[in-house]
Amino acid sequence: MNNIQRKISIFTGTIIGILLTTSAGIAQIAEVPSPNADGDFMSAKVLGNRGYYNNQIWLVVDLEYLNCRYTPGGEVKTRLITGATMTAIFPQEGREDAIVIRNGKPWLRVRSLNPNLSRIDSGVCYVRANKKYIFPINNDYIEDLY
Repeated sequence: MNNIQRKISIFTGTIIGILLTTSAGIAQIAEVPSPNADGDFMSAKVLGNRGYYNNQIWLVVDLEYLNCRYTPGGEVKTRLITGATMTAIFPQEGREDAIVIRNGKPWLRVRSLNPNLSRIDSGVCYVRANKKYIFPINNDYIEDLY
């Protein structure tokens, strides 16, 4: 019985060591912004180990299309299709947030290229910053692809 307990103890210690090593590696990758209880993203910045980082890449997840507006809550400029990627626009050389709050609702300032045959550039426009419509993509994963 003592031999079995020792083997279990060694096995458990090995597994814990592997998990700690793996989670330490994962912790070095920046997180993405999290939505609040209403699903709203209140900031496009995320706290990393060296301060705040701008989460630049976002994905359209709306099942139909996403209206991109001239101003927050304003007239529709273009429609972005599901799967389009958007680059968040951070004013003041990245020091300000790409999220703008209008009438209590967050809007993300973006530029997008629709993934369709026309490859139309949206120019700068605003989308509702809610998880029903958009979701952040970790910048570290994008950089690994190129």
